[in-house]
Amino acid sequence: MLKELREIVQRVTASSDLNEAMSELVKKTREAMHVDCCSIYLRQDLEQAYLLAATDGLAVEAVGHAKIPLGEGIVGLIGEKEELINLADAQHHPKFKYLPEAHEDAFKSFLGAPIIHQRKALGVLVVQQKQVRLFEEGEESFLVTLASQLATVIAHAEAKGNLKSPNWHGMLRGLAGSPGVAIGRAWVWRPRVELNQVKARKGDDVAAQHERFDKVLIQVEDELDSMALRFKESQASESVAVFEVYQYILKDPVFIGLIREEIERGWTAGSAVKRVCEKQIAQFSTMSDPYLRERAADVRDLGQRLLTRLIHEDEGPLTLAEPIILVADEISATLIAEIPRDKLRGIVSAKGSINSHAAILARAMGIPAVMGIDHSFELLEERTLIVDGYSGELLVEPVASVLREYRRLIAEEAQMDELFATVRNERSVTRDGVTVSLLLNAGLSADTDIAMNDAADGVGLFRTEIPFMMRDRFPSEQEQASNYRRVLTSYVGKPVCMRTLDVGGDKQLPYFPIVEENPFLGWRGIRLTLDHPEIFLVQLKAMLRASQGLDNLSIMLPMVGNLDEVRVARRLLDRAWREVSAETGEQQGVIRYPSLGVMIEVPSLLYQLPELAPLVDFWSVGTNDLTQYLLAVDRNNGRVADIYDAMHPAVLRALQQIIDAARRYAKPVSICGELAGDPVGVLVLLAMGYRRFSMNNSNIMRIKYIVRQSRTDELKKVFQEALSHQHSGAFKGVFGRYLEERGLGGLLRPGR
Repeated sequence: MLKELREIVQRVTASSDLNEAMSELVKKTREAMHVDCCSIYLRQDLEQAYLLAATDGLAVEAVGHAKIPLGEGIVGLIGEKEELINLADAQHHPKFKYLPEAHEDAFKSFLGAPIIHQRKALGVLVVQQKQVRLFEEGEESFLVTLASQLATVIAHAEAKGNLKSPNWHGMLRGLAGSPGVAIGRAWVWRPRVELNQVKARKGDDVAAQHERFDKVLIQVEDELDSMALRFKESQASESVAVFEVYQYILKDPVFIGLIREEIERGWTAGSAVKRVCEKQIAQFSTMSDPYLRERAADVRDLGQRLLTRLIHEDEGPLTLAEPIILVADEISATLIAEIPRDKLRGIVSAKGSINSHAAILARAMGIPAVMGIDHSFELLEERTLIVDGYSGELLVEPVASVLREYRRLIAEEAQMDELFATVRNERSVTRDGVTVSLLLNAGLSADTDIAMNDAADGVGLFRTEIPFMMRDRFPSEQEQASNYRRVLTSYVGKPVCMRTLDVGGDKQLPYFPIVEENPFLGWRGIRLTLDHPEIFLVQLKAMLRASQGLDNLSIMLPMVGNLDEVRVARRLLDRAWREVSAETGEQQGVIRYPSLGVMIEVPSLLYQLPELAPLVDFWSVGTNDLTQYLLAVDRNNGRVADIYDAMHPAVLRALQQIIDAARRYAKPVSICGELAGDPVGVLVLLAMGYRRFSMNNSNIMRIKYIVRQSRTDELKKVFQEALSHQHSGAFKGVFGRYLEERGLGGLLRPGR
C-alpha cells in the first residue's frame, strides 16, 4: 500500500482547494483500502460539532449538513481522546450515534483517526465496511498517516480561507523575530527579478558580457555603500555591519571569479550570476546550523540585486506616502535599508528565522518583526496589521478595543527605550556592587558590530568560519590574519575571544565536502581540525600574528568532548606560538601567549571538569547546543521546538554544576548562548553566580539596565523560591515577577 499512500499524499498536498483535496482523499482512500466508505468530519468550534465535510460511501446530500456534537458519537470520542479507534461492529458501541441523513445503516466495522495539527484536533478521518471485522495494523497505520497529512492541508486552507474573507479579523502565528509592537497597513513587496525566473542562456560576445557585469558591479557596490552611509547618518550605526557580509561577498575575488569563469564559458552575465548564486544558495540551504543556513538568503538577495540591475534600469529609491508594515515572502537587509526609516513600522516575513539578517537588523533598529508566517501574503495587501514581536503573533484587521490596547502598549514601550539609553555609558554593576562583564557574540556577519564596543566590555565569542565558507579554497594565513587583526584592533584594551574553526558535517565547505547521516553528532569543530593539523596550525598562527602588540586575544575550542582533544590542541598552540615568535623576532615585539579555553556544549564534558581544569585557562558555556544535546531537541524543528527549554531543570542543574566547579578550580567562566541575552535568563544566571555574559549586540543595553536594577542577594532568594516550586515553568514565573516589580515587565511582553 506504500505506492498508493504516496500517490494519495501527493494529490492531496498538491491541491489548491480544500474541498477538492478532501474529495480526492476519500475517493482514493476507499479504493486503496478496499473499504465500502471513507468520510471526513471537520470540527466546527462555533457550532460545537463535527460536520461531515466529504464522503465516498455515505449519502452525498449529507455533506455540509450532517453534524455530530462535540463529545457525542464515536467521532466525538476520537476527537476527545485524540486517538485512533478500531471497532468490529460500531453499532453496538455505547457511544454510537446514528446519522439518518447520512444513510449509514449498512456499515458495521469502523476505523477512525484524529486529524491533529499542532496539538489541536481539526477533525476525524473515518473508513467503514459492511462486514463485521477488526481492521488490521497496517490499515491503522495507513489511516493515521493520511490523517497527519490532511491536518497540514486543512490548517493552511483554513488560514487562507479566513484571509479571503474581507471582514475576517484574527491572528496568524509565526516566530518572534524582533521584540516590540507595531500597527500599520500591510505593504506587500515582490522582487522584480527572481533567480528561478531567469532562464540560463549563452551569449555571443564575451567581452560585452564582462563589460555589462563590471558596470553593474560598480552600481551595486555604490548602492551598498550608500545604504551603510544612510544608517550611520540615521543614528543606526550599530546596524552598518549588516552590509559587511554583502560587501565582503561582492568584493570576494573567488565569488566574482566564479561568475567571470561562467561568462568565459559563454554564458550571459545574468546567467552566470544565476548559476553561481544558485550553487552557493544550495550549499548554505542544506546546513542544519541556523546561523549559517540563513546566509543563503544573503547570497540570494545579492544575486537578485545584480540581476535586477542587469535586466532593468535603476528606478531610484522607494517612495511611500505613509508608514507601512513591510510584508514579503523573504525580506533582506538591503530591502529594509531601501525603505525610509520613518516609513517602516514593522516587518512580516514568510521565510527566515531569528538568525536571518532581516531579524538581526530589525532588532538592531528596534523594528518589531514576525518571521515564518507561512501564508498567501497577497491576501494581506492593505489590511490593518498589528505585529507583536514578543509573541510572534500577527493580528489581522483587529477590532477597535484591541487597537486601543496595543496603542497604549506602544506608548509605554517608547518610555522604556528612553530608559535603556540612559545606561549606555554606565558600568555594568548590580545595586549591591557586583561587577558584571557584558560581551558581544560576533562574526563576519550582521552581528559583527564594532560600533558597539563603547557599550560592551569586549567580544566573548568571535565566529571564524564565514571566511572559510565563502571561498573555493582554505583562506591563507595572511588572509586570516588580516581579518582577525581588524577585529582585534577594534577592541583595543578589551578582551576578544576567537573560536577556532567550527565547520564540518552540517557546515559544508564547497572545497571540502563531508557527507554524514547525523551532522549534529558528526565530524565537526575540534574533531575535524585536530584531524587536519595543517588547517588548525595555519589558523592559530594567523590569530597569533594578528594579536601582536595588542595582547587582547584568547582562543576557544568548539565541540570538545574529551581531554585528549584539549591536550593535542594545547601542543599545537605551543608549536604555533614558538614558530610565529621566532619568525617575527624581538624587533617586531613579543607575541603574548593567549589564554586557551573550551566551549562547554557537549554533555560529556560536565563529568570531566576536575580533570579539565588544569588543562585550560577558562570555560565558556554554549547554552544553545548544551540544551539541545541534554534534551535531545532540535530547536529549529517546528515539531519539537516547544520542548526546547533553556531553563529545563536538567539544564539548570548542569549550569549550576559548571559554575560550582569554576569556583572550586578558580576558572573564569562565561555564558555565550542566547540565555545570556534573555531578561529572565540573565537573572537566573546571576543568582547562580555567573558574572560574564556574551550576547548579540541588540541585547547589550537592556541587559545592562537589568543588571543595574538588580541585587544578587535578592536574586539568590528568588532562585531558592523558584526551586521550591519543582516545575519547569517556575523560574520564568518567579523571576518574571521580579522584573515586573521593578517596572520591567515590558521586557517579557508588550508595554511596561
